Amino acid sequence: MRLTLFDRSYASVPTGDLTGPDRGEAGADGEQWLRDMLQGGPDVNPELSGRQKFFVYDEMRKTSASVKSLLMFYKLTVRSASWSIDPHDTDPVSKVIRDMVAWNLGLDGEDGQLDLSWGKSLEQGLQMLEFGCMFEELVWGDVRRWRDADGDEHLVRPLARLAPRLPASVQKVEYGSDGRISRLTQGIANTRPIPGDKLSYLVFEPAPGTWDGVSLLRPAWGAWKLQKLLMISTGIGWDRYSAGTPVVWHPDTPEGAERARTIGRNVRTHQRAYVHLPVPQGGTKADSEWAIDILNAAQSLAEPSTLLRWCSEQIAEAGLQHFARQGLGQTGARASAETQADPFYLAAQVLAEDLALERKRQVVRQLVEVNFGREAADYRMPRLTVSKLRARNIDVIARAISLLEPAGFTFTDREAQDDVRDLLGLTNLPNDLEQHGIPRDRLLAALSAAGLDQAQLAAVVNSLPSDVGVARNTVPKEGAGLAA
Repeated sequence: MRLTLFDRSYASVPTGDLTGPDRGEAGADGEQWLRDMLQGGPDVNPELSGRQKFFVYDEMRKTSASVKSLLMFYKLTVRSASWSIDPHDTDPVSKVIRDMVAWNLGLDGEDGQLDLSWGKSLEQGLQMLEFGCMFEELVWGDVRRWRDADGDEHLVRPLARLAPRLPASVQKVEYGSDGRISRLTQGIANTRPIPGDKLSYLVFEPAPGTWDGVSLLRPAWGAWKLQKLLMISTGIGWDRYSAGTPVVWHPDTPEGAERARTIGRNVRTHQRAYVHLPVPQGGTKADSEWAIDILNAAQSLAEPSTLLRWCSEQIAEAGLQHFARQGLGQTGARASAETQADPFYLAAQVLAEDLALERKRQVVRQLVEVNFGREAADYRMPRLTVSKLRARNIDVIARAISLLEPAGFTFTDREAQDDVRDLLGLTNLPNDLEQHGIPRDRLLAALSAAGLDQAQLAAVVNSLPSDVGVARNTVPKEGAGLAA
């Protein structure tokens, strides 16, 4: 029980008129018939309207190294972050719920029961970046026995798959009276409509009146289109003119024309072909009935690298990745690259937090509600968190520590040291209590016998001289117990 300075009487909280507002929606986000006809939202560019855009975005991500890099920057940053799930509170029931969710989804060192690992399921959901949205169907497995950390067995029904339902396969999305998706129909044979409570729906940038949202690749489309056309035309030009174009002068006869065509084809398509055309004794080329010239226009071809580099820069800018282009152009500095990286990591952090929230609302909540009831889903939902999205840079970390220490920020407590060691790619410090075989409850009993609590012990340790060799510790948070 937590004691506070003021007693709070929840019985005195007033209640409003819960029956007053009308249920349902009076207006509409957009034209339903247009959305159904296009099988997706309209765009200012007809090539990117409706389901047609999904095939364009698929081509973009599979054929362009710049687009692939744009997507991988975000996906790898989110996947390499630290994902964990914590119990709602210290109640044993909340811990059991948390452990079951971690066991099913593959979090906090668990192998997981899904067909994909937690990292791969994140990558699957992050396809909303290229397509604008992503649907997944919650596929439930059979009821089975699960053993918790205390050895108690429970009957649970785990999730077997978060089955991908690509937006290009969606034929119709229906909404209920509350504006939420109630049913999804695919344009694939032998499929049934998917009810809304079996769907996980992720959208990158919502657009009013549409279900498909706006793709991260949408502003990069113009540069990609130009890059594609430029590469095709440049390839054709080099193929046509790098080997030269043979021009044959021949007698104006059918036999001469046929032989001239044979000579031209051989010279054009065979790297070892040659033509031997003797001239009259004492004459010149002009006196011969036959002659051949090789026209080479390679020197007149425009240099495409500058424009191709500009297209790659535009694609990178669509994802706030200006810093990734430093050093590839005429100018670039490390300091400016580090400054430009901040907006990208801020965007990646927001993206990861949104993904964590949607995974909790649409997947974890369903898992808890099915296995532990709606009340547990309302009041004992575990917390899914994501942190440490920044890239590991030992030089930057070392400089930050050297600047913070004179200002009074020390990293002597165990939790801070483990965080810094994790950033440096080192293992955590060993657990001294377990290493020396000292049970935690025994140490607590010894402190109690000496008339000390954990806060007093921490104050004693902190008062020791700095050269004693005892690491300082922080006062434990309420209910945290001895530091592990």
